Amino acid sequence: MLLTLLCEYFSVIMNLSDDREPKTLKTLRQNLQLTQEELSRRLDLSFRTVGDWETGKKLPRFDNAATLSRELGVSLRTLAKAMQINVVGVPADVDLIDLKRIASELGIERVEDLPESYEVLRRRRDRQN
Repeated sequence: MLLTLLCEYFSVIMNLSDDREPKTLKTLRQNLQLTQEELSRRLDLSFRTVGDWETGKKLPRFDNAATLSRELGVSLRTLAKAMQINVVGVPADVDLIDLKRIASELGIERVEDLPESYEVLRRRRDRQN
């Protein structure tokens, strides 16, 4: 329950950048050791369509982007960045495991008790340690 609430809370108020994210759609696919053919089969799309997305010739429709995001195990924001789409101002992904751990270390059990930002939460934890 707390994990779900943390996710909702921080996905709304935070805009974090994560430099560890893969840079391209091809990298995301390769990280899962999938070929274009395997991914296209999973998506029920042509091999050429996936290739066009990887080369930047075309962008997927939103429904295809959601399915692609699910198959690759990444958020739509991460997928958009990998496809070189400007995501400035789009709420960032949050490492929920880290959030849960920090909240637990600070004894926070309710969303109402969370600070206004992830950075403030981390600073509180750092001051406590």
